[in-house]
Amino acid sequence: MPEVNNCPCCGLTGLVVALRTQDQQDKVVTIFHCSNCCALVPDYAPGQGGIISHQADFHANYWSNSTKTDVIRESLAMNNTVNFYKNYLDYFGVESPVLDLGGGRGLLTKALLDCGYEAMGCDASAELVQIGRSHLDLPDHVYVNQDIASFVESYRPSLAHQVGAIFLWHVIEHLEDPIALLESLKALMKPDGIIIAQGPLLDKNYIFPEHRFLHSESNIGWIANQLGMKLLFLDSHSEERFVSFVLSNPDHPSSGLDIFCVSDVHDAIGSLFSNLSNALHLTKMS
Repeated sequence: MPEVNNCPCCGLTGLVVALRTQDQQDKVVTIFHCSNCCALVPDYAPGQGGIISHQADFHANYWSNSTKTDVIRESLAMNNTVNFYKNYLDYFGVESPVLDLGGGRGLLTKALLDCGYEAMGCDASAELVQIGRSHLDLPDHVYVNQDIASFVESYRPSLAHQVGAIFLWHVIEHLEDPIALLESLKALMKPDGIIIAQGPLLDKNYIFPEHRFLHSESNIGWIANQLGMKLLFLDSHSEERFVSFVLSNPDHPSSGLDIFCVSDVHDAIGSLFSNLSNALHLTKMS
């Protein structure tokens, strides 16, 4: 019997077997394709305890051996990420707050501050927040120990419709109810505000229980449609097998990309392997 009954991205039934493959630990696992939202769902038993606390504990353990030198070096490397999205960020000017939600050790929050933006972040793990505060000198009021839903409720009065950009960097695939949380973020965003995100595509290295689902290009398109947002940018051909994307509220002046969702499992499998082939081809050329 399958361990997963409902899609962890959209919450609906309609999971169809796509393939069987090895996960990060070389165990054979079934990957489902959601015929509603086009997410790719590994067939793992639900974790024990609350999803938020489980994810916080997992990431705290994963980064527990971070040294101050490592954290500072990795934060400086995140300046490249900030600069990549500079045109999107500078549209709002440096006076509009930029949020880094679920930011782990605070690397991106620090990089945003160093690049001159009014940044603030949060993470559910007290251990990871403490690393950011101690190793990166992030003030308590700038990097706070809260899960994203609690952060939204706490700061809604002061940040309502004020935030220009929100980073969700390798976050969405860990969430318990991602669509509801993304909807709640819109209460903080300007009418032309944006969400900048990155997450994992189908790859052996990213198939493990803490990744509740994996993205596909169609899944990103479905998320944009479900939220009533425009898809401004999509890049799924990275060597790392990550997908990066930018969503905007409707009032943003930039034109959105054409969105299509491949919901049939056979077509979806063909699309996945075409995407992987393109990524490998571009990697060899670079």
